[in-house]
Amino acid sequence: MELRHFRYFVAVAEEGSFTRAAARLHVSQPTLSQQVRELEQRVGATLLTRDPAGTRLTAAGEVFYDRIRVVLRAVEEASREARHVAGAGEGTLRVGVSLPLPDELHISVLSAFTTAYPRVRTSWRQVGLTDFDRPLVNGELDAAIMFLPVDPERLTWEPLVSVPRALAVPLGHAFWDAGSVPYTDVLGEALVPTVSSVPERLTRWWHLNEQRNNEAPRLVGQPGGTPDELLIAVRLNGALCPGPDNFRATPLPSGIRMVRMTGLCPAQVVAVRRTGDDGGLAEAFCRLAVRTAAGVL
Repeated sequence: MELRHFRYFVAVAEEGSFTRAAARLHVSQPTLSQQVRELEQRVGATLLTRDPAGTRLTAAGEVFYDRIRVVLRAVEEASREARHVAGAGEGTLRVGVSLPLPDELHISVLSAFTTAYPRVRTSWRQVGLTDFDRPLVNGELDAAIMFLPVDPERLTWEPLVSVPRALAVPLGHAFWDAGSVPYTDVLGEALVPTVSSVPERLTRWWHLNEQRNNEAPRLVGQPGGTPDELLIAVRLNGALCPGPDNFRATPLPSGIRMVRMTGLCPAQVVAVRRTGDDGGLAEAFCRLAVRTAAGVL
């Protein structure tokens, strides 16, 4: 059996007609019929039946169709990645990283990419709360590894790993000794504000506005524009600051600890590129990030 047998069979199965499938494939109908008959002979089963209503899959054909679609997708993926390595795998890729990430995921992904694409000049920079996904949207960066939410209209992402949401809690707060707290207990608590240059979608998501019927929380203290500034505001103002649970593995200011929130969907780390930026290094980076994350975490 050859790939053309599979592609011809899939076309007939999806079009429900040898005539339409032949037009789709730009081959003659007799040639298409012959190729399908050869496939059935080699499989040892009738895969398609014809009747006045059109062409239908037999029970054996349905099973074969499901398996062969997977094979063809795998072949297309392998061909695309081989082209990247052999020819398209040259150029420059600029990557943004939102730190800290769980288990230093960015190191593993960047290392895997530079190994797979040695002829690509790869650079990276840290993106903060105030710029966040804007450098990716405006073309300063080609891809990024960061937490959602990002611009849903102009960016496309691949999920890498989920991280529980947590709270930075100051010493003396009622939550200080808690192992975890339900998010519903947090809705009435004061939070530290962010500066106005932090994207609104980011602030609203972390501040649980949706869980308050889109109402803003009570805010206390000086607005912060970096994780360090927000943590200092937590300590000085006795307020809380939501964030990803992996922050507990980083050095925290004295008098602050991370307490996990329960009852919420987790935060999602993703590999991001601009929507429509397909077939190039940015897409290759995001796909490799998915595979690397699956092996690392």
